[in-house]
Amino acid sequence: MSKTKHLLVAGWLQWERLFHALFAVKPIDSGNPLLYFRICRYHGQTLQLPDEEKIESGDRVVELHLNNRMLFQLATSSRSMVQLAVQLIGQTKQLLPKIAETIAQHEGRETIKGIYGITMINRGTEQLGFTVAELPRGVFSFFTRIYLKLLLYAIHPDGKKRLSGSKNIMTPKVVAISTKQLLANHPYPIGSAKPAGHNVTDSPNVYL
Repeated sequence: MSKTKHLLVAGWLQWERLFHALFAVKPIDSGNPLLYFRICRYHGQTLQLPDEEKIESGDRVVELHLNNRMLFQLATSSRSMVQLAVQLIGQTKQLLPKIAETIAQHEGRETIKGIYGITMINRGTEQLGFTVAELPRGVFSFFTRIYLKLLLYAIHPDGKKRLSGSKNIMTPKVVAISTKQLLANHPYPIGSAKPAGHNVTDSPNVYL
């Protein structure tokens, strides 16, 4: 890795640490910290889901974030973006029951409409029950594409070469699933305890 890319990666990871501290973003599972989350208000176009549920602007949601440090480690060992996507889907599948547990134990679970994120590595998420939707064109979409492409350029050893050869995969999209569907797929006994640090925030949406 060049010195420039090394500095870029280091800076990105420091930004991630700051963001997690500012917005109380927590790991879904401390033993497998691939995915982080926060409970917040959704801002965006209405997401119509297959089970007739929908997520509308202002609804409470679980917003997912990829751990960029782990993403960097996986990307370094992957031969292609497809292989990276396969590894991410496999690990995410293992974490879905933990996400269901987190929601089921939250005292405000009845008002959490769904789980969503924005990611460029979205191939195979339908297999996990997620709906994949296009990111609406506009200023937010434009800057999201730039942000995520810079991120993947930084974390992947082959950088620009990998991105240019993976145009169909490297398109940011919204992935979402309703709380009802997630809990149906991964039943968990409803609890009354509220895990620490799960306050609702109302800041701009960010990305996986």
